[in-house]
Amino acid sequence: MRVPAPLLCAAASALVLEACEGCVETDVNAKPDEAPAFTNDAGSWLSMATTDDGKPAIAYYDRTQDGLGYAVATVDKAGAATWTREEVDSYPDENGLNPGDAGRYASMAIGSNGQVWIAYQDSTNGTLKYAHKGDGVWDVAVADVGGGSKSDAGFWASLALDSSGNPVVAHYDHGKGNLRVAHYNGSAFTGEVAAEGEAFTPADTGAGAEVVEANVGEYAKLYIGSDGTEYIAYYDRTMGALRLATGKSGGYTVTTVDDDGDVGEWPSIAMDGSTLWIAYHDVANQDLKVAHGTPGDFTVETVDTGEHVGADTAMFLDGGSPGIVYFDGFGNDMKLAKARDGAWTTETVTGSQGALGYHNETVRIGDTRYVACYDFTARAVFFSALP
Repeated sequence: MRVPAPLLCAAASALVLEACEGCVETDVNAKPDEAPAFTNDAGSWLSMATTDDGKPAIAYYDRTQDGLGYAVATVDKAGAATWTREEVDSYPDENGLNPGDAGRYASMAIGSNGQVWIAYQDSTNGTLKYAHKGDGVWDVAVADVGGGSKSDAGFWASLALDSSGNPVVAHYDHGKGNLRVAHYNGSAFTGEVAAEGEAFTPADTGAGAEVVEANVGEYAKLYIGSDGTEYIAYYDRTMGALRLATGKSGGYTVTTVDDDGDVGEWPSIAMDGSTLWIAYHDVANQDLKVAHGTPGDFTVETVDTGEHVGADTAMFLDGGSPGIVYFDGFGNDMKLAKARDGAWTTETVTGSQGALGYHNETVRIGDTRYVACYDFTARAVFFSALP
């Protein structure tokens, strides 16, 4: 456990908020045929899923227009993707007026019925928003405003669908320094606090010693098990630890995954039976780590000890064998780690001369696993089959 630097953060409170009752939804008549190809700085805060007809789809932040974009790819036999793009929220209107800045921290899931759900931050208003596409029309509205006196929520949004196809979104409320979860009941979202953390009180209370307020919930990553249990991995900045909130609406139990040093940024989750796999970044040592086990009983391994590695993780399982896509900050590369017969091997993912590995996402379609990320050099989406 590290000794943290003082943070300017308000103490968390257990406020449960009816976030979106009576919110007015906005119909966004996005017409994909009228949207040009990727010409903007597009692809950061990328999230990827598979459409109901087996095509890769991405949600992303358009840095040029400060908006939320969505695109579906047709992949040819050579593995090249041709994208059809839609402008979902916060793009300039026909008069060139920009309605604000929205689309960071995009997180998407697509149901078996083909309905698309995207959670993201409205940076202008400090709220968690959602976009829903059903019957070819986008609806956008506020999902949660956080618990502070002034809205400052929606950071690190992570969306998953429950067994009924309703979205659940975990996110970080910067205004209160806590982890929140918003549940959709078929007509509106309700937000609640899932974890508040503890303040750090130094053992030496002499001159200059300061209490550091609780600050938890950054880098939130949500996974919903087959039994409906919600698992949320997140970073406890005050204590420098990776925590796991487990439960359902109305009650979450927090356990520690790893608190050795300063660890827990950029977690991602996969599940095999009852075993959780969580990849994450060791902040203090700049390594890639992985934990596997059950809440309260995890085994931790260091996967890659290269210089400045382990951010932007994307954990996956293929045939029960774990793999991780992650960022190599020293080489500005995307890397791939795979475990076979109890040992981890790593390699650099090729295919571009640019800086790859930002906001990594993977999906499996048929026998092929694909990866997408933000190409920082090209300021565009990188998409490829994994080796």
